[in-house]
Amino acid sequence: MSAGTEALSNTASHAMQPQAPIHPESMAAPPMAPTAPTAAPLFESAHAAPTYDAAQAPAAPPAEAPQAYVAAPAAQAPVMPSTAAPVAPQGPLPAYGADLRPPTATAPAAPAMPTAAAPGSAPVHPSAGTQLNQPAVVRQAPQGATTAAPAPAGLTENAVAATTTGALAGASAVQTQAQQRLNRLLDAVARQEPKLRWAIGDRDDSNTVLATDLASGWIPPHVEIPTGIKLLKPGNRSKTLDALLGETTVTAAYSPGQYLTPAEDAEPTQMSIRARDTEEVEDLGWELSQATKWRDGLPRLAHTLAKAASTGTGYLDSEVELLREHLAAVSRQVLGDYPEHVDPANVGNWQLLATIDALIKGERTAANYHFAWFQALNLALKGEVHR
Repeated sequence: MSAGTEALSNTASHAMQPQAPIHPESMAAPPMAPTAPTAAPLFESAHAAPTYDAAQAPAAPPAEAPQAYVAAPAAQAPVMPSTAAPVAPQGPLPAYGADLRPPTATAPAAPAMPTAAAPGSAPVHPSAGTQLNQPAVVRQAPQGATTAAPAPAGLTENAVAATTTGALAGASAVQTQAQQRLNRLLDAVARQEPKLRWAIGDRDDSNTVLATDLASGWIPPHVEIPTGIKLLKPGNRSKTLDALLGETTVTAAYSPGQYLTPAEDAEPTQMSIRARDTEEVEDLGWELSQATKWRDGLPRLAHTLAKAASTGTGYLDSEVELLREHLAAVSRQVLGDYPEHVDPANVGNWQLLATIDALIKGERTAANYHFAWFQALNLALKGEVHR
């Protein structure tokens, strides 16, 4: 019995001894790090490709220090194809000012070609032949001397518009000045005889013409002419006042009753007797004596003074005063009949008396002007004034 008991004790004690742990090979494999391609080609693209983090393998439970494990042959996990380029391993940060562009593959050398004349500086593409961490040099071909930069849109139109506006403003200013000058000259004439219609205008030849419709453009003797004005040549005309001026660029007109600036408030105007300068009448004294002899409407004194003035003989002051009284009377009669019933005979008498008075004053130019108009209006020829 004791032997049986000892055998059972030995068996139990042997069963209680620790045994080495047994780990089957089919248990979980140790953790594996993702493998990265050793040399993957890099391609430069216009846009950065998206990157994806590789799947991390599950972490293995921490191993106990006293236990030993036998690693089974590692089986590589299958790598899924990816359209994006793998991420390159991160290195140290580049230095300040270094080129951050990725390196590019150097193109194979081209076969040698025959040398030819080339421009002094050819354009170089930034990605051609550059090395890592080296700045790319880009040279631009020089522009041709004859190549003009295109003008900004609308610049030409704005320049043309500005030029046109300036030209119009300048022309308007010149027109205004010319009009003011004509108005000033016209007022100076109309103030001397406000009962007549007057017109003044600038012609294309830069001449300023003055006219009245009293007798085809003849200017009465008591009206002084401003300097720089040209009068119409003697001639029988039956035209309107505007037609008497002819082609003009700027005009001004006055009608009886129109407001006139007072002489004391107006700018002084210089007058000239040279404005009545016209073609000289041959043998004026003899022609005047023949025209005043036995003429209806003229006093006998007119013929006497005509001969005295033309020959240079003496005359009395009383005779001159009487002559000027007749001159004033005929002028009042003509102006009273104006504009509807102007008698050409009275106008002729006015012109003859004005000629005699101008000779007495020594104004040869004015005397020649009035008598030339008398001949033109009465259709008188040389030597045929008096029958």
